[in-house]
Amino acid sequence: MRIQHNIAALNAYRNLTNNNSAVSKNLEKLSSGYRINRAGDDAAGLAISEKMRAQITGLETAQKNANDGISLVQTAEGALTEVHSMLNRMVELADQSANGTYQDEVDRENLQKEITSLKDEIDRISESTNFNGIQLLDGSLATKSGVEEISLGDTAQTTGNAATTFSQTLTLTAGTSGAEQTLKFSYTDENGNYQETSVTYVAGQSDGATATNAVKELQKVFGDSYTVSNASGGAVITITANTAGANETQFVKAAQYEGDNLVSDVSIGTVTAGKDATINVDMDTSERMLTIDGQKYQIITRGQEDTLEAGAKALYVDDTSTTTLGSDAVAEIARQLKDYGINATASGQKLQFVQSTNSSEGGLRLQIGDTSADYNQLTVSVSAMDTKSLGISGIDVSTQEGAAAAVDLIKNAINQVSSTRGDLGAIQNRLEHTINNLSVTTENMTAAESRIRDVDIAEEMMAYTKNNILVQSSQAMLAQANQIPQGVLQLLQ
Repeated sequence: MRIQHNIAALNAYRNLTNNNSAVSKNLEKLSSGYRINRAGDDAAGLAISEKMRAQITGLETAQKNANDGISLVQTAEGALTEVHSMLNRMVELADQSANGTYQDEVDRENLQKEITSLKDEIDRISESTNFNGIQLLDGSLATKSGVEEISLGDTAQTTGNAATTFSQTLTLTAGTSGAEQTLKFSYTDENGNYQETSVTYVAGQSDGATATNAVKELQKVFGDSYTVSNASGGAVITITANTAGANETQFVKAAQYEGDNLVSDVSIGTVTAGKDATINVDMDTSERMLTIDGQKYQIITRGQEDTLEAGAKALYVDDTSTTTLGSDAVAEIARQLKDYGINATASGQKLQFVQSTNSSEGGLRLQIGDTSADYNQLTVSVSAMDTKSLGISGIDVSTQEGAAAAVDLIKNAINQVSSTRGDLGAIQNRLEHTINNLSVTTENMTAAESRIRDVDIAEEMMAYTKNNILVQSSQAMLAQANQIPQGVLQLLQ
């Protein structure tokens, strides 16, 4: 028997310590409800659980975002409900004024007063409707679409509010009588923005005759959608168009210039949907000059005396022809323009200008997922709903003819508002489905995280009961082990 070391007591004490630690962990898990309270409990499980928790938090926030989006859409759609009501009343008034039983000076003037009042209220709603300070119907949420990969001879379309596009304004020489010419013309809206296209015609002997020939061809191009006219004997052609609201606007993406009919003006601008536009074609005899974004480029034939205009940059060519520029000269012009940073190419006697722009921007983006991926983004786009964008700002029912014309314009506006309300309704339905999906995903993800991290109370109580009994047993055995050395005293008597 040994008295220096009580091995049995040490063993009992070790087991008692372990059992006390196990009971402490059992109590921690039972009191917290979690199986994993620290990384030491389950390092891998903790890492997975924390990642799931972050995803669950994102999904719950996305549900709140989607609900806010529904509230925003409902606010906009509710305002448009009243716009619809006013437009229907305006149709009623216009139909009434179009009837021949009314007098212009008295009856129709009174009808026009109500029309004007309704237009003012539509404009007020467009300007004042907002959600949390965000304007909804003034056009600030409109998606702006431009064009990409501009190339010769192609056309492109913009929908919604038009964004920055490739455009040109230019001046051509009248040309030789009887020769076929390509006429370039450009849209010029109220903000001074341009949009260019072309038409082929046979030139006359004077600028006035040339313009008359061009008008005939332009009328073929535009049909009933535009009014084409020119001053008697003048060289300026005026074409009036209406690019209202969300209607599509087609435009030429690039321009070409043939022979000696080089442009004297080229500028990059924008065309804005929903604005009244006027197209001015100015045909004038001038020096061979290009103006690109305000910078002039003068074409000078080498070996000939010519004065470079102040501020202009020189484009030197070897072609000595006085009537047309050859393909070599045009190629040389294109090369020199590239040296100046202008994207121009030559094909035979044609000079091409190319400009690229963004394809889409604008709108209000809703975060409806737990990541920043594009598929978790929803863009809400609402075009301007003021009378100008709806194309009814200028309607006048004070005459029978004006009232008859106003009926169709107002009905077009109703169709535009209906389309916008339909878009908003579709967005609302999508958000409702999004919320349902997010709710189910959150529920399933929470269940998965719970299986990893939460404690099984029944199982843990079993472990606690066992460990508690072991603690009591260890305590009893430690007491017995401490009595063993007392037996040595019997041997010493």
